[in-house]
Amino acid sequence: MKRRLLFTCLGLVAMLAQAESTARWVQASSLMLRMAPSPTATVIGRLEQGRAVTLQALPAEGADWCHVAVGGDGGYVACRYLSDRPVPPPQAGQGGVPADQRWVGGSNLLLRAEPRADAAVLGRLALNTVLQQLGEDTGSGYCAVQRVGGDAQKGFTACRYLLRSPLAWAQLSEPHQGGADNPDFDPARAFWIAPSWELMAHYARRVAQQRQALGDAAPKGPDEQLERMKARLSGQVLTLKEPPAAWLPWDALLAEAAAPPSREQAQSLAADLNLWGGSFDDGMPDGRSARIAAFVQALPALPKAASSWWRGEAELAGAGESIAALATRFGAKVQWLHESLQPGSQSRGAIAPGVRIERLTKPLHRVSLLAGEALRDDVAVPTQNRVDWDPTADYNCPGWEPGFAHGDADADTFKRNDFTPRQASGAPVLFRFWSARALPAGAAHWTRQAFKLDRDLTGFVSGELRTVDLDGDGIADLAWLQATGRGPGHMGPQPAHDDAWLRLLLANVAGSWRLLGVDQFSYGCGC
Repeated sequence: MKRRLLFTCLGLVAMLAQAESTARWVQASSLMLRMAPSPTATVIGRLEQGRAVTLQALPAEGADWCHVAVGGDGGYVACRYLSDRPVPPPQAGQGGVPADQRWVGGSNLLLRAEPRADAAVLGRLALNTVLQQLGEDTGSGYCAVQRVGGDAQKGFTACRYLLRSPLAWAQLSEPHQGGADNPDFDPARAFWIAPSWELMAHYARRVAQQRQALGDAAPKGPDEQLERMKARLSGQVLTLKEPPAAWLPWDALLAEAAAPPSREQAQSLAADLNLWGGSFDDGMPDGRSARIAAFVQALPALPKAASSWWRGEAELAGAGESIAALATRFGAKVQWLHESLQPGSQSRGAIAPGVRIERLTKPLHRVSLLAGEALRDDVAVPTQNRVDWDPTADYNCPGWEPGFAHGDADADTFKRNDFTPRQASGAPVLFRFWSARALPAGAAHWTRQAFKLDRDLTGFVSGELRTVDLDGDGIADLAWLQATGRGPGHMGPQPAHDDAWLRLLLANVAGSWRLLGVDQFSYGCGC
């Protein structure tokens, strides 16, 4: 028994030693973190002296490169600059570091030509930039400094941001390290060095928890620092580069549906048309693949496409594209606003991260296809209210409502599924989308075709096709398809009744039919 216990203890010691042996500390003033193990690989970050890293794998003896993890990032560093013992950060006046050496303790700190706030800006200094302090504050709040290395540029910067030791940014700004809470995490201090919505959210949650713990003794009303954070962030105008949606050519979808059934085909068709659950889970993979393929092949042929109103994909977009994707597609920027600071907000002063309003910096045409065979063209600025950016929130389908996302369902469909019908104003909308161009003057020409479908073969019993010629040239510019059958429901038995629950919108872009959007009647969200 004692012998077995000894072996167990020795095994635990060996495991602990192995775990501890993966910890390393940077022993260089500024160690480059590279994307690949090569001196020519892209530099993705710089690690300050004393920074702790974790080896992803123990390197071979004499290896040049070590694969390391730093916070949530990974990369490669030169092994010779890592120590297996903790290394203290450099300190001005100690260990050979000049007494007048300083580190920038802010983000984008301004370097000015003279010691005053309105002096010309010579440049911006990044966090932990190494400087030589040339003189003390003479009462202006500014100190004379010179960059160490490089062009040795001289100038003046705010003295209060000059530190005698580099700032351990990861310790200050990361709520978790190594899978555990970081006791040194300080969202307020980190925010004012590098303002971000995420740090503001962490600070808001911390204040809320502190007030809850204090109970009746907690301060009342807004938190002054939180309100300043919201004001600092609100109004940001950003250049965001999110790839816009790539619209599937309809001919490619038809060819995919005609291919022999396979798991890959089933997954691809289901993703293209967002057909999951209910009638489309039978016999996965071949059963679903065959049913979706049969549905696509049973749809009536679209009118022949030729070049007409829309000349390229930069002229229109689906209603479901994010604001960032719209900005990329239409060559615009994105503005972020805090909802609580907007006129009439009911959440002003709330101790919570709140809602971020994201909107495009240029108006577009929001086009609506109406059930009465008409079109509506509204000039509007695309806007989305977002809460899913908040890293502290446990959200599940915020703002969910039953029905279509980009159009209106009839009242009977809501009632059949025990939902309260939406309040409608005007003709029901079949589908919405964005266009960079105004609709042409004059009445559009519509066609309408109803068709039957085989439930067992396709999962639907009927459908409807409408086409729209916008400019009267005899060439259809839009095609709208709706299919009726038993909907997928939500986390329960499939509904026994039939609903018109699937809609497709196609656009004739430069003479090719493209799938611009898929919309489904939503029966529920989350789990």
